[in-house]
Amino acid sequence: MWVVKLGGSLADSDLLPLWLEALAECPGVVVVPGGGPFADAVREAQVRWAFSEQIAHDMAILGMRQYGLMLADLGGLPMTSEPGELLEWRDRCAVWLPLPKTLNAAGICASWDVTSDSIAAWLAARLEADNLLLIKHASFSQPALECGYLAGTGVVDAGFESYYSHCGCSGWIAGVEDHDHLAAALAAPSEHFLRIA
Repeated sequence: MWVVKLGGSLADSDLLPLWLEALAECPGVVVVPGGGPFADAVREAQVRWAFSEQIAHDMAILGMRQYGLMLADLGGLPMTSEPGELLEWRDRCAVWLPLPKTLNAAGICASWDVTSDSIAAWLAARLEADNLLLIKHASFSQPALECGYLAGTGVVDAGFESYYSHCGCSGWIAGVEDHDHLAAALAAPSEHFLRIA
């Protein structure tokens, strides 16, 4: 099983339909939506009104859910809020729609340090996935990079290292142009993706 975080930065990109088409052809993939413009709206509102971190966190998760609904509809993909149901859908690609109550019950930190990157790592641990893939607007020449470096340079969120260290799977980063060989890349990730060390 692969858990694939599809970043919200693709929400207004012409590449988004190409990614959804490529993902739909890959069974055993769980798509975790980023927050994109939906989470950005929460950040802006919190700056204006100074509401609590817990409420901002819950609203941002609902932003992920909104983006996930859009992805599922555009890609013709099944969707669910129940992690357990994803385990029954190993023969297809599906979109996970997170709920605040699920993540709060799991003790996910209510902070902007914990975004969809960390939440995808948490889900990978929950599902005992083999691999975690983060799709990013970034390119690297190295075959692998440490979590600390990726967090320090803003490629992943500040909380990611802690969640990734507990997920027990291999982690990878794909560039936004990697959709055109996705199936082959998932079969041989070390040849196509940056490894998260």
